[in-house]
Amino acid sequence: MYNRGVHSFITMKKIEITIPDKDYDLLTRIAKDQKRRLSDLHYLAYAEGLGYLFCETDVTIKKLDSEFTEEEKKQIEFNEKLEKETEDFWHLSCEERKAKGYKQVREYMSNHQYDQETKKYSDALIKPLTERIESYAFNTPTDEEVAK
Repeated sequence: MYNRGVHSFITMKKIEITIPDKDYDLLTRIAKDQKRRLSDLHYLAYAEGLGYLFCETDVTIKKLDSEFTEEEKKQIEFNEKLEKETEDFWHLSCEERKAKGYKQVREYMSNHQYDQETKKYSDALIKPLTERIESYAFNTPTDEEVAK
């Protein structure tokens, strides 16, 4: 897909479903009624569907190396150095580890992850995914958006 926003090409995969002609016709007419292209309706339906499908179901997947930010990669290196250089590192309290500069870096993405500091749950997986998919119906994504 050509990205007009940054004049580059973004590698994207195609997702297809096979449906009967009657259903295809109905979806086409619904899109027309809503003043949308059929392809835009697909993006919106897919995004909404993911949101509903996983609103109460926990999904947790391991991050790929490319999904860690530069800051997280630096923190992982620092944490590993602390673990090696500090005697009985894991016997220290959370406050003592934190005072030395240790910060936990999540190795997994989840739609129901708990934040110890805020004492709240957040969705770092499904919500950002659905927002990106939905945005494709309204504008072409930037490389940075796809990389998130």
